[in-house]
Amino acid sequence: MTATGLHPRFVLLLCFISTAACNTFAFTEEPSDRGGKADGYCSRVLRAQSNRKEGNSEFRLRVEGDPESYHPGSTYRVTVTAASPSYFRGFTLIAMKDGAEGDKDEDYAGNFQIIDEEETQFMTNCPPAVTESTPRRRTSIQVFWTAPPSGSGCVFLKASIVQKRIIYFQDEGLLTKKLCEKESLYGDTTDKPLLDCCACGTAKYRVTFYGNWSEKIHPKDYPHKCSYLVQVMAVPLDTERRHLP
Repeated sequence: MTATGLHPRFVLLLCFISTAACNTFAFTEEPSDRGGKADGYCSRVLRAQSNRKEGNSEFRLRVEGDPESYHPGSTYRVTVTAASPSYFRGFTLIAMKDGAEGDKDEDYAGNFQIIDEEETQFMTNCPPAVTESTPRRRTSIQVFWTAPPSGSGCVFLKASIVQKRIIYFQDEGLLTKKLCEKESLYGDTTDKPLLDCCACGTAKYRVTFYGNWSEKIHPKDYPHKCSYLVQVMAVPLDTERRHLP
């Protein structure tokens, strides 16, 4: 027995439970004293106080189709994967406008859609970001991302990966994807039709007719009302024959 009246084994058990609890909280969100408002915490996508590793190629953020630009309002599938035999326990995914710091709502671009609620969820204290539902081993996750409206400029999709107690975060590299707005081929568009629009000028068209005539489908003298062409063509021949010497 110790001076406090506790058995040594019981004290060791308490220490073990405390250590396990600390490791568990390393993969959870920070306290929600921010009232769910996006702030600087979102901008850096930091999950816990731990070692950070740069320039690692085990993990990758990918947009389906590997586009270099986005169409405003279009939806894309975004995946975060780990190359075998690697894995990750936690992650954070966020989309920010180019040059934004993440301290106001206007800094975030587009919005995510959850595909599998057992795997992913929105962060409580960072609504624009997506994170894991439960901290466990996984090799990939996927969500949908809807691009922002026209005029939003370039966007950065950023991911942070938690493997054990190491945070992988990159401002550049395989965990960051830059997409710029695709320019319209037809210039600026309008939502309202032009009421004074009219057809004017001239145009030339080429029309080609194809026949589908066969003996089985169209027997002799069919259709009967269209047989006059042969009769008309035969009249001059008969007339010429009558006048032949």
